[in-house]
Amino acid sequence: MVYIAIILLCSSPSALSCEMKGKPESFYALDACLSEVSGVQQYFLSQGMYAVGNCLAVTLGEPV
Repeated sequence: MVYIAIILLCSSPSALSCEMKGKPESFYALDACLSEVSGVQQYFLSQGMYAVGNCLAVTLGEPV
């Protein structure tokens, strides 16, 4: 299983200002993924943006 880091970024409380971003690399450890999400989230919050992130688990080799 691998994990994909995703974050929802908004420049205002309006949903129209939001974008979903994902890191192009996967993580093999959930802790590493969550750490990356937390760091990116804190950066964007410090820049005055709204940010919520998490990690999605992806099982390799199984049909979707």
